[in-house]
Amino acid sequence: MSFRGPIIAEDIQTAAYKDASLMGLASRLCHHCCMMNKFHTIAMPLGVLLLLTACQSTLPGTITPPESQQETAGDTPMPEKAGSVASVESPPETPIPAASLYPLLQAEFLLRQRRLDEALEILTRQAMQLQDPELTRRALRLAEFRQNDRHALVLSMRLSDQDSDDGAAAVTAMGLLIRAGQPERALVFARTAKERGSRINAPALMVSWDKLGPDRQRRTAEAIESLAVDWPEDQDIAIALAYLYRAQNTPSKALDVLDPVLIESPDEERALLLWTQIQLDQKDNSPFKRMRAALKRAPDNETLRLQFARLLASTEQYDEARDQFAALLILSPRNGDYLFSLALIEIEAKQLDAAIANLRALVDLGQRPDEAYYYLGRVYEDRFEEADAIISYDRVGPSREFFDAVRRAAELRLNAGDTRDFQDGFRRTRRNHPGQAEQLYGLEAELLGEIDEKELAIAVYSEALDLFPESVSLLYGRAMTFEILGDIAGMENDLRAILMFKPNNATTLNALGYTLTVHTSRYQEAADLIERALALSPGEPAILDSLGWVYFKLGRFLQAADLLKEAYARFPDAEVAAHLGEVLWVSGKEQDALAIWRASLQQQPDATHVTQTLERLGVLLEDTAVE
Repeated sequence: MSFRGPIIAEDIQTAAYKDASLMGLASRLCHHCCMMNKFHTIAMPLGVLLLLTACQSTLPGTITPPESQQETAGDTPMPEKAGSVASVESPPETPIPAASLYPLLQAEFLLRQRRLDEALEILTRQAMQLQDPELTRRALRLAEFRQNDRHALVLSMRLSDQDSDDGAAAVTAMGLLIRAGQPERALVFARTAKERGSRINAPALMVSWDKLGPDRQRRTAEAIESLAVDWPEDQDIAIALAYLYRAQNTPSKALDVLDPVLIESPDEERALLLWTQIQLDQKDNSPFKRMRAALKRAPDNETLRLQFARLLASTEQYDEARDQFAALLILSPRNGDYLFSLALIEIEAKQLDAAIANLRALVDLGQRPDEAYYYLGRVYEDRFEEADAIISYDRVGPSREFFDAVRRAAELRLNAGDTRDFQDGFRRTRRNHPGQAEQLYGLEAELLGEIDEKELAIAVYSEALDLFPESVSLLYGRAMTFEILGDIAGMENDLRAILMFKPNNATTLNALGYTLTVHTSRYQEAADLIERALALSPGEPAILDSLGWVYFKLGRFLQAADLLKEAYARFPDAEVAAHLGEVLWVSGKEQDALAIWRASLQQQPDATHVTQTLERLGVLLEDTAVE
């Protein structure tokens, strides 16, 4: 459950721009202008004169925000609608300093012109300068309407400080600090809000617990426990305390806190969910008994039933989970999320015919079509119905599933042995989705390389680079393919092309340096490149390995060994093991080298880097015993 605050929730037309405090501000500005004109003769720019002239008339009608804009809040409750302007007692007027007159008038006219973000900048600056809670409250409303968390946080803290009765401002500051990952600061405002009589979403204080270090966790825990002592009857704080105890791996204490909450409010959804999760953690025989009882009392509670269905699915109780999602679909028959979840459960339960039917129904509803087609493809692929799988994958549009769908369709075409159909499929996909063309070219070339069609891959990369000449990924992919083909000059040219417009690309610097190390005798040039790469990415194991290897080629054995040991400690890869072992072997530390090689081969018996090194050095591990 979330709580939204009164400083945000009033209708922006009737409250943010027409309430008494705002019209009062406008009239105060006009009055101040008139008084300045009466007693002072001031030379003013034309723009200021125009603003002052405008003060003679009432502010025009309301600003109507775009329908697409939604009011957002933090975690505070919705307020009651304000009454008519006449029924609201006007706040005490605060004199406006002369220095603030022009900025406030400018903000008023920016609001008329719907230049809301510019107005917000001005109002925020003025709110931080003036001791005027009504101005701060207005700026805060606008910040939240514009979904500007940075300004809203500053303004809510300012308003909480200015108005000692405004608990909603403190709640809003708390919610924004939680969102920013600052639970300790949020707890300060949580206490302020409670002291002012406001309800808080205390469980949200635990949202970022796992990301906090030990000291921050300790301070957060102490503050939540302190809130629980001072407000022992507050259910929200009790639930937060239970979350804390569960996070601290003291489930019995969490249950002791939750039991009174559930006795008083047996249908409290957050408490029910947490109680059930703890019972599942402890492998209780009846973890869902309270949820089942709550659903008997309120069978139409979709939120609770959805949580119940998800927990059942997470514990692989698929049959009952399907029943719960079926019940949810009776309550909301056009809810695509329920239908999609039901289809996924049916896939897990190997009820593939039912899954297909529900995924097709999801497509017919016009909801989540990309996911529906993707999982249809997966189901058909599992059933070895490759043609239907390809058709489904081809219908997936740009989405999270798009590139995996393209890959799977392409692999199915390759498995059928039809390279022409494979390439035609990519051409159609690029034509249908031109915004994804660069990545699609790269994927096509990559897959061709995997089936040893390197020349075709080069042709695809070259076609793509005619369209995207500065694509780092395409240039790098072609460079790696050139290396496999033995075209070291082509590889070097592509890597240097990347460095022409990305001179600080550490990956490319390292790749070029390592290429020169392995395929040429230009070792000092290679070392210079790899040293630049390491300066850009300190401690990167691949770069440490490259630099150690080129130092070895330069005869700097001690430095080489140190770098390779560090690389191996960070990433015990077979190639690093081969390099480190060879440096140790040549340095006279044969037993250390043998130990490294043996350990690597135990992890990866077919590690070609190690076996080729052993062959080149004439070392037979099976004939050599470690003393």
